[in-house]
Amino acid sequence: MGPFGLALVVSACCLATGCFVARTPAQTLSDAAHDLNMAARFGRLDLAIEHTAAPAQKTFLERRAAWGRDVRVVDVNLSGLDMQDPEHAEVDVDLSWVRQDEGLLRSTRIRQTWENTVGEGWELSRERHVSGDLGLFGEARPAPVSRAPRPDVHFPSRTIR
Repeated sequence: MGPFGLALVVSACCLATGCFVARTPAQTLSDAAHDLNMAARFGRLDLAIEHTAAPAQKTFLERRAAWGRDVRVVDVNLSGLDMQDPEHAEVDVDLSWVRQDEGLLRSTRIRQTWENTVGEGWELSRERHVSGDLGLFGEARPAPVSRAPRPDVHFPSRTIR
């Protein structure tokens, strides 16, 4: 059997085992959401914007303007996927992040709304804060908690001479 015959046998085996199965809308959405969020995490907004609907692109970029400069995203996890129908879905994303001027690890959950546009595939159309710390997208920082000075709780001392 020559190289052509071997290629023919391998192709037939792939077809017989179902290697060319069509992907479901949930699988393509999961991949698109993962690609967008990981690209944004690592500062590749040029790649992330490809998965964002045209009307939402400006807001998407503005919300991530501080990433890499004032905010460092440490981890991104897709924590939920809710398909309303084959064209509309919501994805919950958990982000762990720190402000560069602090050492405090923060956590925020956002909910992204996705639409499956004909010819374009899944695109992010909207996102909103669901829970966790504010400030990831440039929201106003909460005022620092001021603590009143603590009273001295030691017993008075005496010097014996």
